[in-house]
Amino acid sequence: MEQGFQVFEQGIGRVAEAFPGLPRQQVILTRLYFFLFRRLNDGLNRMLADHGLNTTTMLALTMIYARPDHKIIPSDLSLALTSSRTNVTRLADELVANGWVERQACREDRRKIFLCLTALGCARVEKVLPRQWDHVTQVWSCLSPEEATLLESLLRKLLGHLE
Repeated sequence: MEQGFQVFEQGIGRVAEAFPGLPRQQVILTRLYFFLFRRLNDGLNRMLADHGLNTTTMLALTMIYARPDHKIIPSDLSLALTSSRTNVTRLADELVANGWVERQACREDRRKIFLCLTALGCARVEKVLPRQWDHVTQVWSCLSPEEATLLESLLRKLLGHLE
């Protein structure tokens, strides 16, 4: 197991000795999630960097690509990314600056704008998605299909509980 996690686990073991009521397994599960997230995110960022992207920009482009007419309102993108509207505005500025997205006014409501994928943005998504799928498939290859299904079910259960 990863050395940093072992250091954390040993530290929690010592804390648990001082505080016998410490929910050791729950603390370890919580921290294990953060270690896993960081490893997953860092690995994906390394792969995406070759394409001028990171996990946030790629997810945003993919969410826009997935929409009818390849356009989305910023508040919906904010929900999909679990990110603040302020961060989505900064992200939209970056996507526009790279030529992957353009802002388009809504005809029915001038206060509303859409983020629309450009031809360059569509091409980027279509080029990178298969490489991303290969990467993700490799990452999760250590789990059997049954284990992956169980893990997905458990994570969805926890997410539902937290919501």
